[in-house]
Amino acid sequence: MKKCIITGGNSGIGKRAAYQIAGKGYFVVLACRNIEQAQKVCEEITNETGNSNVFAMRVDLSLMSEVKTFIKEYTQQYNDLDVLINNAADFDLSRKTPLITSEGNEAQFATNHLAPFALVQGLLPLLKASDDGRIINISSQGLMMYPRITFDFDNIKGDKHYSPAKTYYQTKLAQIMFSLMLKEKLTSSNISVYAIRVTNVKVDMNRYKNISPFLKFMYKIKSQFSISPEEMAKVYTTLATEPKLNGFYYDEKMREVKVNEFAYNQAAQQKLWDLSEKLI
Repeated sequence: MKKCIITGGNSGIGKRAAYQIAGKGYFVVLACRNIEQAQKVCEEITNETGNSNVFAMRVDLSLMSEVKTFIKEYTQQYNDLDVLINNAADFDLSRKTPLITSEGNEAQFATNHLAPFALVQGLLPLLKASDDGRIINISSQGLMMYPRITFDFDNIKGDKHYSPAKTYYQTKLAQIMFSLMLKEKLTSSNISVYAIRVTNVKVDMNRYKNISPFLKFMYKIKSQFSISPEEMAKVYTTLATEPKLNGFYYDEKMREVKVNEFAYNQAAQQKLWDLSEKLI
């Protein structure tokens, strides 16, 4: 039975992907901070799909110490892995100032980029042992609004200027840069590296209780032009379970699309890689 880890698999797109992948007979582990909610989702998935091999493991992805503990516990408990989907993301528009973790990292950058980087580094031996290893990282269609975006290495903690939205897109650019370099490094291996450009997806507003009435209204308008988490999750499931594809970056209709120009900057990729290694 092939094994798949999905971070943030207790809600949204990750939850629907967990349903779909478990429905195909995969052993699925939901890596989530809210372990109680994740366990309930596991029960729901088992009841609906008949697959009892769906489990939850707790990890706070903003803390690298917890990520390392998760890697150690997963390896000791299961000892093999075929698919890693780095789905979880921190995107809290109500945040006015950067949230610095106890380890000194800005929370969005830690959760959205450093955690996937650390998970890949720690779980790579298991993925290499698979005969069909896959790593799937998640970016955002919102990057299209910033065609000239560059990665700001001088504002990693948001201490010079901070916007939760711009910081989010910086982390999603970082995921593309990391994924491109990772794909290059793993060219001769059995592991395929993919990235997904997530489009506008209907949001469960119960997850964003602290945002302003104006933002709630804007989300309501936006939802009229958004697809369901179920539909977006189909891309996750296709890349995780169907025969491998030769492409890299896919949209909600499984079309291969281009990434931002700056993401191809190899010097910047290497600088980000070195910084990430240092921070984890």
